[in-house]
Amino acid sequence: MKLKEISPLKKQLVKFTLIGLLAVSVDFLSYFILLNIFPEKMSQTIGNEALAKSISFMCGMTVTYFFNKFWTWKKKDRSQKRLVKFVVLYGIALLINVGSNSALLYILHQYRNFVDLPFKYVIAFVGASGLSASFSFMGQKFWVFKSSDTIIVH
Repeated sequence: MKLKEISPLKKQLVKFTLIGLLAVSVDFLSYFILLNIFPEKMSQTIGNEALAKSISFMCGMTVTYFFNKFWTWKKKDRSQKRLVKFVVLYGIALLINVGSNSALLYILHQYRNFVDLPFKYVIAFVGASGLSASFSFMGQKFWVFKSSDTIIVH
């Protein structure tokens, strides 16, 4: 199969996935670095982990926005409205991610069939990431970076 034969949707999914992997890497690396930069005294008032995670999430979100905007969705304008939509979308995606991660961990720790299952945190992380990434892709495609030629089937 030649590159020209791949559908636009499949190309967008591949680009979105590659950028997502880059964003997760930036998030993780930033989180690790920030945890080692912030002084211990901050943990008494703010919490090192919460502050580091908030900043690292924003770093990953920034990577996602710019790379998806220019590469995946091929938008060159400077729309403030689009940026606000993106921030709203990622705020909801964060809630979906945290909520589904917590729900999956609860299920994996509480239900007898899953108690002995190894790698519960990895399973929950992957499941939550998959749900929030699916939501983010659909939101970016059909709302944030919606093209006039995007067709929505009813």
